[in-house]
Amino acid sequence: MPTFSRQHLEEAARRIFAAAGCGPAEAGIMARSLVRANLVGHDSHGVIRIPQYLESVARGRAVPGASADVLAETPASACLDGNWGFGQPIAHRATQIGVTKAKQCGVAAVTVRRANHMGRMGEYVEAAAAQGAIGLLFCNIHGTAACTVPWGGREPRLGTNPVAASLPRPPGWSLVLDMATSAVAEGKVRVLRNRGERTPVGWILDGEGRPTTDPEAFYEAGNHGSLLPFGGGAGHKGYGLSVVVDLLAGALSGAGATSGRDGRFGNAIFLLVLDVAQFVPLDEFARAVSQFEAFLKSSAPAPGYREVLVPGEVEQRCAEARGAAGIYVEEETWAQVLAGAERVGARLPDCQVPDYQAPGDQVPGEA
Repeated sequence: MPTFSRQHLEEAARRIFAAAGCGPAEAGIMARSLVRANLVGHDSHGVIRIPQYLESVARGRAVPGASADVLAETPASACLDGNWGFGQPIAHRATQIGVTKAKQCGVAAVTVRRANHMGRMGEYVEAAAAQGAIGLLFCNIHGTAACTVPWGGREPRLGTNPVAASLPRPPGWSLVLDMATSAVAEGKVRVLRNRGERTPVGWILDGEGRPTTDPEAFYEAGNHGSLLPFGGGAGHKGYGLSVVVDLLAGALSGAGATSGRDGRFGNAIFLLVLDVAQFVPLDEFARAVSQFEAFLKSSAPAPGYREVLVPGEVEQRCAEARGAAGIYVEEETWAQVLAGAERVGARLPDCQVPDYQAPGDQVPGEA
């Protein structure tokens, strides 16, 4: 697999987005966002998305340079329309609006509609936590065609509908929950397809509603497969949470809850931000988080595990490892990125690190 430094991938992505029509600031945000996802181990939301985003621009479904409009605002809330701009810059703006208002009011809520794919949701709640705030984020697919079956069904009716939360803690990184309410994010199926690998049992159904481990069956033209809700035999829990997320993000933002209708693929979000210091002193809260983490990690490891980890710790360790060893990208994914760069006329930097073998996707803490 090709392996790159973070700096190389960011520069390559920045040049591609600039060639696709983004201004310098927007191209930089897009590049940093995608590569950060790769760095922390969420390859499903990294540079594998570049071809998808370029296709959206080519089809007029993504508008480089579009800025979000504030449709309604109070001291503690704001409703934004993204005008179909790239989702990452819009989501960062929404987050900053939420943090600023929470610093004034204690609590703030922000909705966004008509934005393109926003990538890794944990990125935005992390930005809130870095400023001493708790971020709670709920996201749907803007009411467009579904990809996840409801509990007890075999036809898709929901998106992946992720939820993310981040809490400030010392030192250096946040406690972050970032998860799809489907069994897995769609992009993780895409990564395995590009690697030529099978999916684990319990992730996907084929177009006839039958369990499968073949990612090609999920993407079959004219007979698209589906994701299962998370929870396995208790998937009703993931399904129930997904319903709530869909309505909070879709109905409350005005984007609409997921349906079978056609339309522009994008994301809508509901973001809740709390300024910790207006409830308890920030250092007191951070100590409580650290003490609770220590209590969780004091549990004796189960067979097959070396230790107990807390939310966000896997990503932190992956960032350290990939920062040192490089970020590997599947051959197929990199070929698609190069083809996209050629289409938009982007000249990429040439500094690939050769012959690095991926260590696999073992979760830190597992034996």
